[in-house]
Amino acid sequence: MFAFAAAACTGSPKPRSAPVDGADSGGRLLLWTPATLEVPATLLVDAYNATHANQVELTLVPAAEFPGRIDAAARTGALPDLLTGGIADVPGWTSRGLYQDITGRVDRLPFAARIDQRSVRAGTRDGAKHALPFVVDEDGGDDIGIGRDSKKADQAWSFLFWLLSDEAQVQVLARNGNPVARGDLSDNEFASAPPPNSPAPSAAGR
Repeated sequence: MFAFAAAACTGSPKPRSAPVDGADSGGRLLLWTPATLEVPATLLVDAYNATHANQVELTLVPAAEFPGRIDAAARTGALPDLLTGGIADVPGWTSRGLYQDITGRVDRLPFAARIDQRSVRAGTRDGAKHALPFVVDEDGGDDIGIGRDSKKADQAWSFLFWLLSDEAQVQVLARNGNPVARGDLSDNEFASAPPPNSPAPSAAGR
């Protein structure tokens, strides 16, 4: 009787939702991105790795080879933990199921409504969200999502959450001349500054 009562009291634990900022538990994450994004991708990965137990390993793939690399990995179940792609490519990859569904995680972000919606829409299918902005650009931009084959979704989400943080958007991207992906951060300390390494104005132009 006592054993039965104890079992009834304890029951099965209710499942807990993943922390909104993911899991920084020392995981090794693979990130594939086209080589055209080498500068911002390297800056972001280096900054994340310097402040997190998780470590992201960046693989830069020549742009012409990138689609074939993705197709081959998709056929063999070897997609990376984190996968970037141009906004033009992401809808097709989403429809093929190459990204994990991150709708619940995205909707819990305190700044969800202020994320670049063009990027979010590119990775949305049937109301489910699969990708977020990686590097935004007026002429296109690139999205990032968690690869379908990743077994480290919580750790991968830690990188995505940080990617959209004030630190990454302003102190990494905006500081180095890239647009931010959050509307509430567009008026930042670097918004009107010239891009790094740009030539100084001539005396005649002052």
